[in-house]
Amino acid sequence: MSVLGLAACVVVAVPPLSVSAHRYDWAEALQFMVLALVGPGLVVAGAPWEVLGLGPVVEKLAAARRRHHERVRTVAVAVPALACMVAWRTPVAVNALKAGGWLVAVEAVSVGISGAALWLECISSGALVPRGPRPQRIAVAAVSMWTIWVLAYLLAMSGAGWYRSYLHVPGHGISLAIDQQAASGLMWAMATACFVPLIFWHLVQWLHAEEDADHELRRVVREERRRALPPARPANRP
Repeated sequence: MSVLGLAACVVVAVPPLSVSAHRYDWAEALQFMVLALVGPGLVVAGAPWEVLGLGPVVEKLAAARRRHHERVRTVAVAVPALACMVAWRTPVAVNALKAGGWLVAVEAVSVGISGAALWLECISSGALVPRGPRPQRIAVAAVSMWTIWVLAYLLAMSGAGWYRSYLHVPGHGISLAIDQQAASGLMWAMATACFVPLIFWHLVQWLHAEEDADHELRRVVREERRRALPPARPANRP
């Protein structure tokens, strides 16, 4: 899966899609979603650390994460990661990216790192396991999905062009409204595809663990009660 994630990032970063990203908002939105969520998610989920010879490094990193578990909360990672993604979808940033150049590389690196950090708080990657319990992982995934949804809704509801650098000449290509609606739909659908299965999987695992814990607690209580009861005395016979 990690190879697939890297391949997806390369495909959206080179022509012809990179050229379309400078002309159409839907292509830029697709590029952003792959670089920020889809690519990092696949890399984190299937990273072959042992095959790459990075097993010892990952073990040390996992140990450091466990040592600093109480001081570094999940929210301290998730909030900056989401803030970075939101910043790159603002009109100022997207209009600057339209010109191309080195900013595209900066965006790819920054959102890629932010996306990987966000995914590491939701799923395991070898020895690297999320710091928070399952309810916290569900919350991180849900808030991340809602953040992308809000960006998509703002774009779809914008009557005028939200990104002024994308010019749509009547009679040449798709219209401004269709371009914005397509970009919004892509963001909404891809965020849903990334996070909804993850949320339900964590929810099922959490509920299953809670049921097991309740069953084990009831078993322990029954055993303690049996030990507390006095031994039965034999009935006196005449």
